[in-house]
Amino acid sequence: VYLLADSFSEVILVLGSLMMGLPLPITAAQILWINLITDGFPAAALTVEKSHDDVMKEKPRPKKAKILDPEMRTLIFIIGIVTDFVLLALFWKLYHSNLFEIEYIRTIMFAALGLDSLLYVFSCKSLHHSVLKAKIWENKYLLLAVGFGLLLQLVALYVPFFRDLFNFRMLGVAEWTLIIILAVFQLFLIE
Repeated sequence: VYLLADSFSEVILVLGSLMMGLPLPITAAQILWINLITDGFPAAALTVEKSHDDVMKEKPRPKKAKILDPEMRTLIFIIGIVTDFVLLALFWKLYHSNLFEIEYIRTIMFAALGLDSLLYVFSCKSLHHSVLKAKIWENKYLLLAVGFGLLLQLVALYVPFFRDLFNFRMLGVAEWTLIIILAVFQLFLIE
């Protein structure tokens, strides 16, 4: 659910911007960085997540049940739509303000997508419980993976080699404040 929701939101974001006649909000290389580098470690850490306390109260899944049941597909769709709605609105607003160059806007979108996926991984710990009840401190590997993913996002944004490779611009406190507020808001909407 975590990886598919992330990929779905990126696809919809790109398609939505193209349908609106906007340039690409994020490049293919930036998407690859987020999917493989930033999200890879949290996704791996979810594999060692402890089962929730009431797992034995759930009915067994039928043998012929699909891997992605309707609930999972709904979650992927909701996470993707919520992420896309917020980020597409931000992209549209920044692009039409005519105050910023496209590389600067793409830098903001990259940082926002990366932070969003690093935060909503905590919502994916349990598909039946709120992030507030999910005991986010219980899986130390997930906490380390999210911290490492955040570090890798910052490496891509601030290490000169990677910044030049991805054509990023420097972000200031105001941009990071906006990105953090949007990420927390999206987590709230997803929950």
